[in-house]
Amino acid sequence: MKTWENCLNKHIASFVSTKENFYNSARGVSWLKKQQYVSKNDNYICDGEYIYEDIEEVKKFKNKKILIVGGGPTAKEYDWDAHNYDHIFSLHNFYQSEKLKKINVSLFLVGNQTNALGSEFLNYCENTNSIIAMEDLEHKPKVLKTLQEKFFDRILLCSCRAQFKSLGAAPKLVVLALSFGAKQVDCIGIDGVPKNFNKEKTPYLHAFDNTGWDKPYPHEAFVNHFRNFHSYIKETFPNQTVNNLGAGHEFNCWSKI
Repeated sequence: MKTWENCLNKHIASFVSTKENFYNSARGVSWLKKQQYVSKNDNYICDGEYIYEDIEEVKKFKNKKILIVGGGPTAKEYDWDAHNYDHIFSLHNFYQSEKLKKINVSLFLVGNQTNALGSEFLNYCENTNSIIAMEDLEHKPKVLKTLQEKFFDRILLCSCRAQFKSLGAAPKLVVLALSFGAKQVDCIGIDGVPKNFNKEKTPYLHAFDNTGWDKPYPHEAFVNHFRNFHSYIKETFPNQTVNNLGAGHEFNCWSKI
């Protein structure tokens, strides 16, 4: 297994460390505590795949049916119904989506591209009871501090051992839901690009906003990382169900493995 500990190229190494070393790794508890600006109970849970703050709210996800909504085209072009699920997880600029902004998303992941100090984002947070998960925001101390001060009880600092770089952050939410003990995790908008994709010639219809495509990876890289991701979740969470609802779409590289 290639990890950040034995391979310098993080685009090749799909894991931070071994499962056994993760707690004390470069993305372990000490790394998370450096991003903690408001004091809590200092208790963290680590199952070897994810490290996250021990907060009472996440216990409600155990044995539940969860939908992960990523920003890929299938989240906008395929039908899905939030009412079919116990909980919805999403990320980044989801609050700009006409469909998602009307839903009380149970948990979302704040990304570096999220305008987390903007009024639209803060209004969404104030009008919902969503858990606000934060990972890899070490270079945005103002965001970390502001959100922790404003939404203290709903903040979840977390870190994922799996790092499939070309796939973005949505697969981390899949792993997080499985680590919480969800019985079924369905996924939409976790896609990629088709063969011979040229962003200058082919529009990429992001499900949340108009940012377009920002990952410089070819179709083959997506398929390879999805193959590794698929094998990883099957081996690590054999008794839980994961479904790719975007299968069949030309951008859905997960279904091309």
